Amino acid sequence: KTGSRDRLRLFPNWVDTQQIAPRSGPNPYRAELKIPDDKIVALYSGNMGAKQGLDVLARAAELLKDHPKLEFVFCGNGARKSDLVDGCAGLKNVRFLDLQPSERLGELLGMADIHLLPQRLNAADIMLPSKLTGMLASGRPVIATATADTDLGRMVINCGLITEPENSEALADAIASLAEQPELRKSLGKAARQFAEANLSREVVLRSFESEIDQLLSQAAEAKSLDS
Repeated sequence: KTGSRDRLRLFPNWVDTQQIAPRSGPNPYRAELKIPDDKIVALYSGNMGAKQGLDVLARAAELLKDHPKLEFVFCGNGARKSDLVDGCAGLKNVRFLDLQPSERLGELLGMADIHLLPQRLNAADIMLPSKLTGMLASGRPVIATATADTDLGRMVINCGLITEPENSEALADAIASLAEQPELRKSLGKAARQFAEANLSREVVLRSFESEIDQLLSQAAEAKSLDS
């Protein structure tokens, strides 16, 4: 019947899995920022607005300021960037980058050992951040602030960690935990890449769209035949 959920089809935003892919060898951004190879980079890359609740990033970085392995890189622009910069004042474990050229997105996301995806509690259950697709395609684990019953939580749970939204202590604990577990980072990153290839590539999304259109046309033709 009209409005029934079984009439709905989801076609996610796709990601260029060739431009954004796991890469071996030295990372250009690490070289430019002079980040040693033995450091663990926790990266946030995206819009810096109110929806993201970026204050948890500043607090988590502060809580982990004495961690010997961690470096935070916060990349992007937006209305709340100045607040984030102020919140990180004096922290030597934080680097800031402005919005980077789109053609370097693969290199940027490949700099990360851990991707950070903060969302406010009232936003995590109503939208799926578009930046997540690139994070997954890069083959790196994601830590998202979301509950398990949201689309974001369900997508991340198998390729990263989820923590309570707006809880900086929980976020800091998750970052520290992943920083100390290279094999877990590797397995979660592999799962992230596999998910992106199987569900989020341009080819997969368009093929699914074509299949649904073909099915609908077939059903319409059958219904017309029965009515005639």
